[in-house]
Amino acid sequence: MSLTDILNEAVDNVHGAKLAGVIGADGLGVELVISDEEALPDHEQTEIELAALASSAALSASRLGVGNVRDIIIEAEQLTYLASMITPGYYAVLGVTPNGSLGRARFAVRQMVSRLQNEI
Repeated sequence: MSLTDILNEAVDNVHGAKLAGVIGADGLGVELVISDEEALPDHEQTEIELAALASSAALSASRLGVGNVRDIIIEAEQLTYLASMITPGYYAVLGVTPNGSLGRARFAVRQMVSRLQNEI
C-alpha cells in the first residue's frame, strides 16, 4: 500500500479529519493529504508550518537533552493536530476538527505510524 493510500485511509476513517500527512523534523513536508481543500486552501503553507513545528519541537528536545520527541499535540480553535514519530525525524500527523473524535484520531495516528514503519 502506498504512502498516499495510508494517509487517505486515515482521513476517510476518522470523523472530522481534515488532513493526514508525513512531516520531517528537518522542516520539510514529505506528503500531505487534505480532505477539504476549502477548509485548508493553502496546502503548501500548511505542510511547511507543520514541518516547522516538528523541527522546533525536535530542536527544543535536543537542547534540553531529553531525547527524541515522540508525540506532538497542538489544539487550535479550528483544528487539533496530532503527530507521532514514525522514525527519528519523521512524524505522522492528523488534523481533526473540534467536533471530530480525538480518541479515534489518536488510534488512527498509531495505526498510520505502524503501517508507515512497515512501508519504509
